[in-house]
Amino acid sequence: MMAESNSRATSSPPDLGRKRGLLSSKSLWLAILITLAGAAWWAYSATGATRTPAAPVPVSGFAASPTNAPPEPRVQAPAAFRYGASFVGAFLIAFVLKKIIRSVLLIAAILVGAVLALKYFGLMDFDWSNAQRHVEDGAALAREESEKYRTLLLSYLPSGLASGAGALFGAKRG
Repeated sequence: MMAESNSRATSSPPDLGRKRGLLSSKSLWLAILITLAGAAWWAYSATGATRTPAAPVPVSGFAASPTNAPPEPRVQAPAAFRYGASFVGAFLIAFVLKKIIRSVLLIAAILVGAVLALKYFGLMDFDWSNAQRHVEDGAALAREESEKYRTLLLSYLPSGLASGAGALFGAKRG
């Protein structure tokens, strides 16, 4: 009987509803690792260590000279770097947006509650139609601006699938 109570006292309670921090996300760390590996490979490729020297190409029967040699091929970012960066970027954007939206909703609820309380006690007369018009104007402006930022982000995040997965994981974590 005594052994049972000791084993219960030493074991920690399960972590059911507690949220972990941003840096405890294994998927984020994996994406960062993939991004760094891709960046390292990109840097290694850009140094020319993996390129073989091109043979001179004769032009019109003459020997090739340095002026008519073909240009060096441009080293593109490897897929690991692009996908990893897309995932990390979208993860962080979704994480921050979820935190911001939560804060804005809390502040809005407090303000609406304060206005309703003041109106209830007769300390303030509030024109709801004017407020509704301002909210609709603000929502329209937010839709326009969010569309602009969405297109901007899509141009910087080349991998839609990786960024979508990152956004889902970031929103879940936030």
